[in-house]
Amino acid sequence: MLKVYSFAVFVALGLILPHSIYSQTNTLRFAWPDGASAKVNVRSAGKQVARQTDTWDMSCDFTMNVKRVNDQIVVSRSDYSGWKGTLAPPLGAGAEQFVDMVPTLIATKEGNFVGIEGHETARKLMAQAVEKAGHLSQLERTMFETISSNASLEALSRQQWYGFVVWTLVELDPNAIYEFQSAAKVPQLGGGEININGTIKFVKETPCEPARDDQRCVHLHSESGGDKAQVRKIIQSLLQNDPNPVTVTDWDQQVKVDMVLEKKTMLPRQLKITRFHSLTVTNKASGQNQTSGGEYSATYTFTWVSAP
Repeated sequence: MLKVYSFAVFVALGLILPHSIYSQTNTLRFAWPDGASAKVNVRSAGKQVARQTDTWDMSCDFTMNVKRVNDQIVVSRSDYSGWKGTLAPPLGAGAEQFVDMVPTLIATKEGNFVGIEGHETARKLMAQAVEKAGHLSQLERTMFETISSNASLEALSRQQWYGFVVWTLVELDPNAIYEFQSAAKVPQLGGGEININGTIKFVKETPCEPARDDQRCVHLHSESGGDKAQVRKIIQSLLQNDPNPVTVTDWDQQVKVDMVLEKKTMLPRQLKITRFHSLTVTNKASGQNQTSGGEYSATYTFTWVSAP
C-alpha cells in the first residue's frame, strides 16, 4: 500500500512550474506557428525502491501538430507508438508516461491553457499501457481510476503545457535567478492544492540542434518541490483506512527541468525532466519505519519537420 500512494504522488506532482511570475523586458514571446509539425521521441529511465528495486529504460514516439483555429492554438498528438523497451511498473514513471496520450490540447494564441479533448481515447491508451506493464492490485486499480479521471487528465495536461510556455516570464539574463511559489491543484489525490516552491532561470543562448536556417535556441532551467507538510497531510489522509495504521514521518521530492527551445518561436527542441522522491512511514504498532522512493528522468526530443 505504501508503494501505491508514494508513486501516486509521484505521478501527481509531475512537471509543475509557476503559472506566473513578474515579467521582465528581455523575455521570450510565445509564437508557435500554424502548421508546425514535429516527430517526438520520449525516453524514460529510472528506478523505484520499496520492498524490491525496479528499474526501467523505455521509449515512445508520436507526432505533434500545431494548428491555429480562430484565436486558439490546437496541439494534436497522433501516431502514438506506445512504450517499448524495459517497462516501468504500472504507476512508476511519473505523469509523462500518461500525459502524452491525451490527443488534443487547446490554448489561446497567447499561450494560455484552455483545455483538452479526447479523454476517453487517453484513458484507453493509459489502460493498455498499465496492462502491458503489469498486474494492478485492487488498490492500485482504484488509484489508477483516480489518475485517469477527466479532472486529473486536465490537471496533468495543464502542468505539462505550462512547462512549455512559462519561460516567457524569465528574463534572458544568466545572472538573474527567480524564486517562485505556485499552487498546484491535485484532483489525482482527492482534491485540494499543494504549494510548489522553486527557482527558474535562463542559462545560455545556444545553437539549435538539429540546425535549421539561422535559428538560435536558449537553454532554461528550473528546480522545484512540493510543500512537505501539505504532502504529508494528504498522504496521511489517504492512508487513514489502512488496516495497519501508519504515520507519515517524511516526504521529499525535487524536480529539475531543463528546456531548450527556439528563441524566435518558443518551439521546444529538447525537454528533460529529472525527479527524485521518497516517502517514509512509521508503523504505529511496531514503531518500524518503511521507506519507498524513486529516481526518474524523461527526455523529450522534438524534430520539427515542418515549421513555417
